[in-house]
Amino acid sequence: MEQTARRQGMSTRTKVALAVGAGLVVFAALFEWGGVVTTDPPTCYGMFWYHVPCEAWVAPLAAASTAGVVALLLWWWDRRK
Repeated sequence: MEQTARRQGMSTRTKVALAVGAGLVVFAALFEWGGVVTTDPPTCYGMFWYHVPCEAWVAPLAAASTAGVVALLLWWWDRRK
């Protein structure tokens, strides 16, 4: 009786690195790097001088959510094979 070889998926370390990397990219894109212009309401700028939310909780929450979604998608992609 022949055994079918199950294809080796991505390692857990690779999945974690991809998920954390995606979260860091989102965090860097939404963080207030450029400073705040004191207008009413205040205007905050991101890394490349585009407008980002001035609230401090937006960037970490978006980064954590993105990392979680990427981790779930990678887990799902590996399980379906």
